[in-house]
Amino acid sequence: MGEIVIYTKTGCPYCRKTMEEYRAKGIPFREVNVSENPEARDLIKKKFGADRVPVIVKGGELVQVGDASGMG
Repeated sequence: MGEIVIYTKTGCPYCRKTMEEYRAKGIPFREVNVSENPEARDLIKKKFGADRVPVIVKGGELVQVGDASGMG
């Protein structure tokens, strides 16, 4: 199936909302905070072209940038 990783930023309301939705559905994920991990910030920019968060990756493939409504 592949691990789900949600890249977040400290204080991001869209990130918080996305993680709350995943938890409510019982979907396991790993959070990576790009505010604390500059290498991760560079990775999502280079690999996925993402310049905003949340970024959701499943099994190494990009699933979504921004929250469910496209905000972030």
